[in-house]
Amino acid sequence: SDPTFADKIRHVRDPKARMAIVWAHCKTKMHCDTDEPKEEGVEGDVDEPKKGHGGCGHVQPLIRKEGLKLFVQYKRPKDEDEDVKSLQPDKRLFTPSEVYTTFKK
Repeated sequence: SDPTFADKIRHVRDPKARMAIVWAHCKTKMHCDTDEPKEEGVEGDVDEPKKGHGGCGHVQPLIRKEGLKLFVQYKRPKDEDEDVKSLQPDKRLFTPSEVYTTFKK
C-alpha cells in the first residue's frame, strides 16, 4: 500500500538485507493506519477499486523482551497534563494468552 516501501524492497534479493530494510522502515510506525473511507458521490475510477490493508487505527506499543518474558509499553500522549511521574510509559507483562489472542485476530 506504500509505494516508497515497495520500491525499497523490490530489488533486494538477500533476505537478511530485505528484513533489515523492512525493520528500519517499520520501526517508526507507532499507529496502525486505517483505510481511507470510500467516497460514494465520486464515480471517477469505478472499475478499479483501491485495495485496503485493513488497518484498525490503534496505537502500537513498544514490545521489549527480558529473558523469556515480553513487556509492553504504550507511550503516553504529550497532551496529557498530569504529574511528571506519569510521563513514564506504562510497562506491563504481555502474557502468553494475550499474545495468542493478538495473533489469532
